[in-house]
Amino acid sequence: MITLYGIEWSRAKYVLFTLAELGLDFQHVRINPFEKEKNAPEYLKLNPLAQVPTLVDGDLVLTEAMAINFYLSRKYGAGKLWADRLEDEAQIYKWSLFAVTQMETACVDLIMHRKVLDAKIRNPAIVQAAEKKLLKPLEVLNNHLAGKDFLVAGKFTVADIHMAGVLSYALGGEFDFSPYHEVARYLDAILSRPSGNCSPSLKKR
Repeated sequence: MITLYGIEWSRAKYVLFTLAELGLDFQHVRINPFEKEKNAPEYLKLNPLAQVPTLVDGDLVLTEAMAINFYLSRKYGAGKLWADRLEDEAQIYKWSLFAVTQMETACVDLIMHRKVLDAKIRNPAIVQAAEKKLLKPLEVLNNHLAGKDFLVAGKFTVADIHMAGVLSYALGGEFDFSPYHEVARYLDAILSRPSGNCSPSLKKR
């Protein structure tokens, strides 16, 4: 039995999307990274950093959301969510890493400082910096998506789960995607998939 530790609005949402897309049975243990439960001795044995998500599959204990999704797609996907050619596989890694390295921090800053944090400690300067940081990556992404429904190989892959998961934070943080028509179209389509509604944080707002 697969066990996933984490809550829906954390990076665990990327894994929940993948599990739903693959139709896998799993146990979901809701560990909140901002609560004391993350420091429980039994959880620290699995994830000494006290972070989420953590996946347990038999003897395998795996952390880091994207690594978990790569593993699930390769082991249980039977070609679904993955690509057949090495060149396309490289593109899956590229766009997944693009999402997390170029955009995730800014997207999280937007939702934290517009929605999650107490109004007294929200910082407009952080919001402004986050929006500025997203301009170039979104321009690159928008150009790539012109005439495409998916990021890689003309099919839905785990890279789309990662990209939509990251951008959903900005969506929740009231980022205006309208100047990026291709990204807005793409994001709406990916989050409209039934598996994209596996977590409230991934639902369209």
